[in-house]
Amino acid sequence: MTQAPASLADLRRRLDAIDDRLLDQLMERARVMEDVRAAKAADAKAADEGPSPRLARPGRELAILRRLVARIQGPLPPGLVVRLWRDIMTSFTRLQGAFSVVVLDTPSAERAKPPAQLMGLARRHYGQATPLLTASSPAQLIARLDDGRAQLGLLPTPEDTPDLNWWRNLAPGGLQVLARLPIDGRETQPGAFVVGRQNFEESGADRGLLAVAPDIEASRAKLVRMLTDAGLSPVGIIAETPVGGRPLFLIVNEAYVAPGDARLANLAGAGVRTSVAGGYGVPLDLALDQPLKGVPA
Repeated sequence: MTQAPASLADLRRRLDAIDDRLLDQLMERARVMEDVRAAKAADAKAADEGPSPRLARPGRELAILRRLVARIQGPLPPGLVVRLWRDIMTSFTRLQGAFSVVVLDTPSAERAKPPAQLMGLARRHYGQATPLLTASSPAQLIARLDDGRAQLGLLPTPEDTPDLNWWRNLAPGGLQVLARLPIDGRETQPGAFVVGRQNFEESGADRGLLAVAPDIEASRAKLVRMLTDAGLSPVGIIAETPVGGRPLFLIVNEAYVAPGDARLANLAGAGVRTSVAGGYGVPLDLALDQPLKGVPA
């Protein structure tokens, strides 16, 4: 005997029950985050890191999103999951303490990319409620991070704005690249690096950034060969600037390279000084993201 289809009223009651369960889970997540905040403060105190433990963790956030996207079955669009969880994670970050982001906002005549695009990228990633500050120069942006007005900063990718050279300030234990936006991989422009004064945290699939300063005369091709011979896997040189009469290169490595890696010491012995500049997670693959059929986007 064929079972009669559920009525619209029954289906709506099921949706209401699902909504209630979702809210219950979010409230439980908020309670757990209170414990996370206390645990972070205790760890920071034990490590003598001061009263402001690291709030944002771009690497862990991306790892969470990869795991959730991989679990999706059925017609649920992956892009919806990413947008929803980005809002959840950013909102819960703010529950742990003051959290704001500073965005470079120089006049458009000074660079090819309009400031509104970079600000829009920040808003899309960090949500509508996160305070976004602006800085008129990379130096001012770094100052906002140093004085605690912002915890993270957004700067245009060096290949988009080669005249800025802000990446020369990157160094282990100081300013580091923590992520690259957008994280969904569906856009190449505009792009931005997320920077902060905290250690890079791996997400499980990451690119490494290296500031490379050869003390010897070397073409780009020779430099890449030297890095490869040392055991590294350079996939691109995205910026170059002169420093003290010698070029300084920003190189992307296929995988993250941690400070203290023996390969860097070997390069130094060969006349190539290499400093870790951070890294960024490989973008999410949302190629299967399609809207639900018949449902308004």
